[in-house]
Formats: sequence, structure tokens, C-alpha cells
Amino acid sequence: MKIENYNNVGIGLVALLSVVRYFEDLDYTKALLIQPLLLHNPLVNYVKKSNVVINGIEDLTLSKVEYFLNYNDRYFSLLPLSINTILIADKMNFLKLEDNKVVVNQSNIETFDFNDKSLGIRAKNIISASERISQLLKEDSSELYFKLRVEV
Repeated sequence: MKIENYNNVGIGLVALLSVVRYFEDLDYTKALLIQPLLLHNPLVNYVKKSNVVINGIEDLTLSKVEYFLNYNDRYFSLLPLSINTILIADKMNFLKLEDNKVVVNQSNIETFDFNDKSLGIRAKNIISASERISQLLKEDSSELYFKLRVEV
């Protein structure tokens, strides 16, 4: 496995769609946080566990500091992928970009088979963690960026 192919538009699209399906719309700034959260395997493996209780992003960042030490670097290294994935999802009519928001087209997202075994184990893990990640993204955007220590 080559590392440059590990985080690609395909797995990025699965991550994006698996989270945005829990929203009617989402601030563009929050949508950019999805890839660095869900393309980090240790975090995904932790969040997907049913016995783990997460009381917000601050609780998660404090209890699992090691997963967030390089979050700022992940955010910026995955920013082109995040933007490309959002644009492709827009072109595929899964969502629409309006007024600094990602507006979700629920009827088209429902056609995406999140249970398809051919998506692979990594995608399955991402999908398993996506509902909890979506709950974290309900916090205020500026608070999320502050707590995740994204330097903008």
C-alpha cells in the first residue's frame, strides 16, 4: 500500500457522505473538519466502539490527547482532499453549496449503499464512527476550531 493513495477521493467521499447524512445543512467550515477526523484510523477505531461515551469535542480531545496532537497538520494536509470531495459530492448531486453551507440532498444520499461490503473494512469503520462524529459537529464552528487547535 502506498501512502499517497491511502487517503483518496473515494474514501473521502464515504467519510463526507456518512456524516452529512445526519444533517439538513452544514456550515462549510464544519464540513472541512470531517476528513481529518474520519481519515485518522486510531480516532475512528476509538469512536466507533459502542462502550465509549463522548460528551463533546472537548471531552474527546482531553481524553485522547494523542489523537489530536497533529490535528492542525492533518487538517491542512487534507484540506485539498476535503475541498475536492465536497466539490465532487456537489457534482454528483449528493449536496449543494449555498450561502457558505453544504445543503444535503437526502433523497440522493439515501441511494448510497453504506452497507455495501465492497466498500471495504476501512470504509465500514468510518461509517460506524460517523454518527458520533456528526454529533460532535453540532457544536459551534468557532468553538470546534478552537478546541481542535486549528490555526487559521
